[in-house]
Amino acid sequence: MKRSEAWRTARWAGVASSSLVATAAFAGVNGPDVIVGEIPAVSHWTTGGAISGKRAYSIGTTSCNLGDTPLTWIAGNNQHPVISQNMYRLANGRFEQIGQSWLKHGFCALQGTVCGPCNPNPSGCPALGVGCSDPYDSGLNGDQGGLGPKFEVNASSGVFPYPFTGQGTTGNNIFKRLQVSQTDLANAGSLYFVSSSYVQPEDAQANNDNNNQSYRRVTVAGGNFNVAVADSTQREKPAILAWRDHGLGVNTPDLGVNIVEIDVPGDGRFLLAYKVTDNDGTWTYEYAMQNLNSDLSGQAFTIDASGTVSALGFHDVEYHSGEPYSGTDWTSTFTGSSVVWATQTHAQNINANALRWDTIYNFRVTSSAAPALGGATIAMFKPGGPASVSVPAL
Repeated sequence: MKRSEAWRTARWAGVASSSLVATAAFAGVNGPDVIVGEIPAVSHWTTGGAISGKRAYSIGTTSCNLGDTPLTWIAGNNQHPVISQNMYRLANGRFEQIGQSWLKHGFCALQGTVCGPCNPNPSGCPALGVGCSDPYDSGLNGDQGGLGPKFEVNASSGVFPYPFTGQGTTGNNIFKRLQVSQTDLANAGSLYFVSSSYVQPEDAQANNDNNNQSYRRVTVAGGNFNVAVADSTQREKPAILAWRDHGLGVNTPDLGVNIVEIDVPGDGRFLLAYKVTDNDGTWTYEYAMQNLNSDLSGQAFTIDASGTVSALGFHDVEYHSGEPYSGTDWTSTFTGSSVVWATQTHAQNINANALRWDTIYNFRVTSSAAPALGGATIAMFKPGGPASVSVPAL
């Protein structure tokens, strides 16, 4: 059943007078700390058939406040969370993002116990209490009028404007929602996953924003392309970890997938996952880069390389429904000592196809050179911070 905003606001009166008040104190981290506690369901909005080759979905999310301070949740300004929705495919040793939605804007916090004892906010809707949870079902997260664009949100600071662009605007069944090409869903043997992140100013400014994403495996039905949740929600785990967790099959980890956290000083976090495959004479190097919450974003990715290289590849995820960003693929260049993938610079195009927050881009190359520990560098897209960050990688 789809819950309206009026329902949630009215419903608070019953919750406040119930027995949800925790009998034990909840010990959390300093400040508010919102996470995705559960991804309980998926709604399919194109049951009548694909539109322009796209299927549209929305995922339910239950947030939890693991902090020691209530999380402000006010509908009429920018002191509330925004909620992302994404889909990924794991196939043939590659983990790729295949869809994303606009952001659901929160408007009322209920006070549940999904993540443990709850100390409800005394005044209800305007804050999520310490230890408390708040459910947004999949239908509500697909409500187009409450979906705002990603481009307005600084995930590092948690700041965004309000009212948001497109507020109240609706459209056809795929508009603003989690869009996935039907061809990306019709892959026998593939594994599929969804994820969500919550972004909220207080959470980000308390430096509690690196645990905001959770993922869950889903299944895609043949024929009608309905999506159903499977296994359990992987709390506080960025989506990229699904590659290692399920790399050799369902719940069978692939320890050959390496994952490195990359923190940008004064900004946010990237995660670089990579795997090397021996082709008996050549090696394929597969990289997946997740921008978890960096506002500076990525403009170029460079790896040390030698020998004879071939099969340079790139994969990104489409923006849609009026987001201003370019969809032009990154170029790839082999210099003799390195491979560089790049998009336009900020000076060339402020809406270039940078690796922005809550997205995963893929880079791949085959080389005659055997694996050896070298360097990987991300050049930042926006000015105002470090020009680049580097980490060791094969």
